[in-house]
Amino acid sequence: MIGTTVQHYRITDRIGAGGMGEVYRADDLRLGRPVALKFLPPSLQSDPESRARLLNEARAASMLRSPNIAVTYDIGESEGRDFIVMEFVEGELLSSRVAKGALATREAVETGIQIADALDEAHTRGIIHRDIKSANLMRTERGLVKVLDFGLAKFVAGQAAAEVTRAQMTLAGTVVGTVSYMAPEQALGKTVDGRADLFSLGVVLFEMLTGRVPFVGTTPTEIIDRILHEDAPPVSRFVTAIPPSVDAIVGRALEKAPEFRYQLARDIYNDLKAVASELDAGPRRTSRIAAAIHRRVESSVAVMTFANITREPADDWIGTGIAETVSSDLKNVHGLTVIGRARVYDALRNLSSDAHLNDSLAIDIGRRLGATWVVVGGYQRLGGMVRITANFVDVTTGELRGTVKVDGKIDEIFALQDRIVYELSHGLNVALQGSEVAEIEKRETRSVEAYESYARGMMNLRQATRESIDRAIAAFEDATRYDPEYAIAWAALGGAYGLKGNFLSINEMLHKAIDLERRALAIDPDFADAHLWLGSALLGLGKTDEAIVSIKEAIRLEPDNGQAHQGLARALWVGKGLFTEAIPEFERAIELNPEAGYSYLQLSMLLAWEGQYDRAEEICRRAVELQEQYISGNAGLQIVGAHSRLGYVHYLRGNYEEALRAYEREMAFVSSGDHA
Repeated sequence: MIGTTVQHYRITDRIGAGGMGEVYRADDLRLGRPVALKFLPPSLQSDPESRARLLNEARAASMLRSPNIAVTYDIGESEGRDFIVMEFVEGELLSSRVAKGALATREAVETGIQIADALDEAHTRGIIHRDIKSANLMRTERGLVKVLDFGLAKFVAGQAAAEVTRAQMTLAGTVVGTVSYMAPEQALGKTVDGRADLFSLGVVLFEMLTGRVPFVGTTPTEIIDRILHEDAPPVSRFVTAIPPSVDAIVGRALEKAPEFRYQLARDIYNDLKAVASELDAGPRRTSRIAAAIHRRVESSVAVMTFANITREPADDWIGTGIAETVSSDLKNVHGLTVIGRARVYDALRNLSSDAHLNDSLAIDIGRRLGATWVVVGGYQRLGGMVRITANFVDVTTGELRGTVKVDGKIDEIFALQDRIVYELSHGLNVALQGSEVAEIEKRETRSVEAYESYARGMMNLRQATRESIDRAIAAFEDATRYDPEYAIAWAALGGAYGLKGNFLSINEMLHKAIDLERRALAIDPDFADAHLWLGSALLGLGKTDEAIVSIKEAIRLEPDNGQAHQGLARALWVGKGLFTEAIPEFERAIELNPEAGYSYLQLSMLLAWEGQYDRAEEICRRAVELQEQYISGNAGLQIVGAHSRLGYVHYLRGNYEEALRAYEREMAFVSSGDHA
C-alpha cells in the first residue's frame, strides 16, 4: 500500500502489524500533517454489530483530551476495510526502551505519572483502555509519554479472555506480550472496570523499574496461572535502592482483588507525584516524611474492621479479630494515639449495608474521627490458610504510606498480625524500641480457638443490642474456657455483664462484672479497659470513690482514652456532684472524640448550671449541627436530646420563643423515628 492514496491520506511507510491490524504512516494532504492509519483486520469487522460497536468506541476515544493520549482524528473506509486515523507520534516505544535495561527510578516514576494522568482522563469519561502495556506507550524525544490505541483496545480486550487467547495463539509473540499485563479478572474473562487498567499500569511500573515483567512464563497459560495464583515479587528484590513508597505503590497496583487495588487513576497519580517530590528532596529527605516523624507525638490512627473478601459469614470474626488485635498492638508504639475501636465501630455502623469500605471512604471516616492515619484492609480465607492485606493511608493527603500483605496458616494468625504492625510502623518511619517489640509480641493467648471466640464476642458486643450482648457473653465464656489465662477475654466478659447490668439495673450482674474485671486485672494489671469497665460497674453500684480510683488508673495507663475521661466526668458529676471538676473531663473527652454525643449533652448542662450560658449554647449548637447532619443523611451524629438541651439553655436565659422552637424541633425528630 506504500505510495497509494486512501481518501486524502497518502501512505508513505509501513510502521507495523499485529493482531489488531496493520499500521501505516501517511501524510494528511488536506492539513499537511503526518498521521498514522490503522487498517483493521477482517476478523474484527466481519460482524456488523461488532463493527458498529468498534467504530463507536473509536468515536468515544476521539473525545479524549490529554497531552498523554494519542489523538484519534477520524474514521474511514477504503475498499471495504475500515481504518482509524490517529495522531502520528514520533519517538521510542517504551517496550523498546525497557529492552535496553531498567529505567532510573525518577524516570520510571515520571513516566508512570503521565500514564496515570492519561488513564484519569479516560476513566473520568467512562472509557477503559484494557490493553495498557509498554508496547502501547510511546515516549517522544522531549520525554512526553503518549498512550496509543484508546478505543480499539477496549473492543478487542473486551471479548471473553478465552476468546482473545484462542485468537492470539496463532500470532507468535503477541499473546505473551499482552497477557503478561492482564489483570486477574480480565484473564478470567470477567467484566472489568478501570481498575484493570491500573493493574496493567502496575505491571508497566514494575517493568520500567526492574527491566522485566512480574509474571513470566513460556506459554500464555503459564503466565495466566501465575497472574491468578502467585504474588508479584516486590520491586526491592531486584532494585535494592528503591524507596519503600515506590514498592508500596507497585504492590498495591498489582493486588489481585480489585477491591484492594487503587480505585481511581487519580489516586495512583497523586501517590506517584508524592514520590517524585521525595526524589527531588534527595538525601535531605522530604518535608512531608520529616513532618511525619516529628508528628509522632500528635499522630493518631484508626483501624477499620478488615473486610471479608470471600463474604463467607462463618469467617466474619477474622476481620474483627485482626482490627482489635492490631489496634491493641499499635497502642504500644510510643507517641501514637490509637482511636478506640468502639468509636471506629460506631462510625462504620452508620454506613449503608451495601457500602464498600475502600480507601476513600476510610479516609472520610478517619477525618471524622480526627485520625491522622487510617488502616484499611481485608482478608481471604481458604481452608486452613489466610491472606491479609492492609493499607496505611494518610488522612490529610490521601497518600498511601504503605501496603502490607501477609499469608499463612490460620493458626499462625498471631504472627501474621505482628507483621502487619511492624510494617505499619515502618510506614510511619517509626523505629520500634525493644520494649515496644516485646509488648507487641506478647501473646494474650496461644489458643486460636480462644482467639476466635473472643473475636466473635467483640463483633457482637460492638453491636450493643440486648440479643448481641447475650451472644457476646456466650462467646467470651467460650474464650475463657479455652484459655483461663486470657485476660482481655475475662475483661470483655466483665464489660458485657456490666453493660447489661447498668442498662437493666440488675445489681447481681454488676457484682459479677466486678469479679470478672478483677480476675482480668490479676492476670494483666496494666490493662486499661479492665480498669475502665471496673469503674463503670462500681459506679453503677454507687461505689463512686472506688469507681473514680479505677477510672483514673485507666487514664494513667491510656491518657488519650476519651471514653475514660467521659467516664471520670460522669463519676465526678453523678456520683459526687462535682460540676466544676467534671467540666474539664467532658471537654477533654470531646477533644479526643469530636463525636462524643453524651459528653456534648452533659457538658452543656453543667456549663449552664454554672452560669456559663454562652459556652453552654456553643456546645449545644455543635451537638445540634451534628444531629441535623445526621437527619439529612450527611454523616453527622445521632444525638437524641441535642435540640432539647439547646431549648433548656434558652429557657434558663429567658429566651422562651427560641426555647419553644428548639423543643418542637426535638419532638419532630423523636416522632420521626430517625433516632431508632
